[in-house]
Amino acid sequence: MDINALVTSIIDAERAPASNRLDFKEATFQAQLTAYGSLKGALSTFQSTLTTLSFTSAFKSASAETNNLDVLSADVSDAAADSSYSIKVNELAQAHALVTTGFTNTSDVVGTGTLTFKLGTTDYVKDDPDAIPPVVEAYNSFTLNADKPAESLIIDETNNTLQGVRDAVNGADMGVTASIIYDGSAYRLTFASKETGADNSLEVSVIDSGDGDTHTDTNGLSRLAFNSGATNLEQTLEARDASLTINGLAVTSGNNVVREAITGVTLNLKEAQLATDSAVSLDVKRSNSVVSNSVYSFVNEYNSLVDTVNDLSSFDADTSRGGILLGDSVLRGVTSQLRRELNDTIEGLGGPFQSLVDIGVSTDRDGKLSIDNERLDAAISSDPDAVAALFAVDGQTANDQVVFSGSSSATKPGDYPVNITQIATQGTYTGSAFGYGGSIVIDGSNDDLTFSIDGISTGTITLTNNTYTGASLAGELQARINGVKALKDEGVSVNVSFDEINEVFSISSTRYGDASIVNISSVEGNGYGLAAGSGIVGVNVAGTIGGQAATGSGRVLSGSVNAEGLQIEILDSNLGSHGTISFSRGIADKLNTMVDSMLSSGGSLDSRIDGLEGRIEGLGVDREQLARRMSALESRMRTQFVAMDLLVGQLQSTGNYLTQQLDNLPKIEVRSR
Repeated sequence: MDINALVTSIIDAERAPASNRLDFKEATFQAQLTAYGSLKGALSTFQSTLTTLSFTSAFKSASAETNNLDVLSADVSDAAADSSYSIKVNELAQAHALVTTGFTNTSDVVGTGTLTFKLGTTDYVKDDPDAIPPVVEAYNSFTLNADKPAESLIIDETNNTLQGVRDAVNGADMGVTASIIYDGSAYRLTFASKETGADNSLEVSVIDSGDGDTHTDTNGLSRLAFNSGATNLEQTLEARDASLTINGLAVTSGNNVVREAITGVTLNLKEAQLATDSAVSLDVKRSNSVVSNSVYSFVNEYNSLVDTVNDLSSFDADTSRGGILLGDSVLRGVTSQLRRELNDTIEGLGGPFQSLVDIGVSTDRDGKLSIDNERLDAAISSDPDAVAALFAVDGQTANDQVVFSGSSSATKPGDYPVNITQIATQGTYTGSAFGYGGSIVIDGSNDDLTFSIDGISTGTITLTNNTYTGASLAGELQARINGVKALKDEGVSVNVSFDEINEVFSISSTRYGDASIVNISSVEGNGYGLAAGSGIVGVNVAGTIGGQAATGSGRVLSGSVNAEGLQIEILDSNLGSHGTISFSRGIADKLNTMVDSMLSSGGSLDSRIDGLEGRIEGLGVDREQLARRMSALESRMRTQFVAMDLLVGQLQSTGNYLTQQLDNLPKIEVRSR
């Protein structure tokens, strides 16, 4: 017998039913895994839309149109109001530019010493002998821009050439751009302020290591001086503000990008107009189409999710075939939660709209959303902000000194009264009266001070030696302190003022709260009312939100209990009631939280997917057991068939022997009569 073929046929026949059952189960589980993957993908796509629509900014947009883009253009933000303006651009803002005398080569040595650049307002008249009457040069004054720190740069043998000075200035990032221009006969070094505006003109002071105490002659590094003591640089462009009129009102701006003249509108000035030119018209309009597009986006993405759900759970009566997740409890749970949330009203939301139905969005028989266009357009036209609040997280207050800053997932919708018991303050150091007398002389005996601002040391600050008024010295102090890199790196700065009546300096951190503090570590000399010591530490805002004690940090108050995570910023200095803030979670935010829970690790979908993957892994174990069982059966059957084959062989041998013996017996001849 062909035992191998016989055993193989029997084992294959024995294995086939069990193997087919395992294959069918695996195919079913894999199909379900794919279906859950499709569901997760559809939910994730829907969530992307929900995340965007959870913020009111997704529903706000305005546009601006001008009739002369050669003169100006405009950008608008959500804060812009519908309006029209007539604008005339008289002058563009201009940056201050200074130039040296000519040099033969860019490798010529300029000199060594210290260059100090300050930005501020210069009262300077350039010499013009051709004017009628002739104009005589006059450098009358320089007022420091206290918001711009003074910057000093060492020029030594490594960078004392024309090219070296240029590279050193540009590398120091001091708000000044240096360049070299060849005018056809000589090379000239130019300095230009990086920013336009009258209060960004340059003062260049020099300590020339080769000139002793002169620093103002036309030799060495002193050739770069431009200040009240020497105007060795030539002014080629004066620092100038932009000048324009808006609806007949005169407006100036230090920059050709005018951001504060019209709320929510940024004007980009491009060209000055002649006196005879007509004004440019600017029309600002809020676009309600952005609101409607956001609503349509929500509806379309939700309906796409419903299409996926229907494909997975549908039943075709003609073919009697159902979707792979037909009757699946997890899928039913997902759809029922979404539909319930869509039909709920929004808790804590005031205004005319509390549900989707109120703006014309309803659910049809297939579970999809449909839009009544006329009703939606009417809702948007009447109150676009209320439509936005229906979808997004929102905090509304009638008090413009209370600003909604944020919330957390724990913040519950509701109306929360706000009461302030302590206003936030800034850390401040106030000096003492010192016998001002109208001027303060800063020299080598009193020019060094050391501060600690918000816990960060300034190191030793050296003031520029000069004679100051109280106000100008306050500007010098502010510029020098704010110019410290350690402070700039941490976003820390101060405001310095001088009280002319009480003759005292006051230094305040720009930060609010208990992290705001100004200390003086050391003062050289008489100190003009400043002495080593600690200032008054700032305090945080304190009060209640919703009747519960809130936590203050600077000017931001954070709620607790039901208002946990709710953050508001208090802008004014008034104590007592600040009205009520109404916090609501719109439909997009609520659905976003729900979908996030569904998609999260350990959620219902992940649990079902993990279960299916576990079952598929179990099928592998079942296949191994089946293989072992078939192997044992094959071994047993081979043994039996071999034994049978031997027995059959023996029987055949015995039969052959008997046949042979019978053939050898004498034959009896039978004769007939």
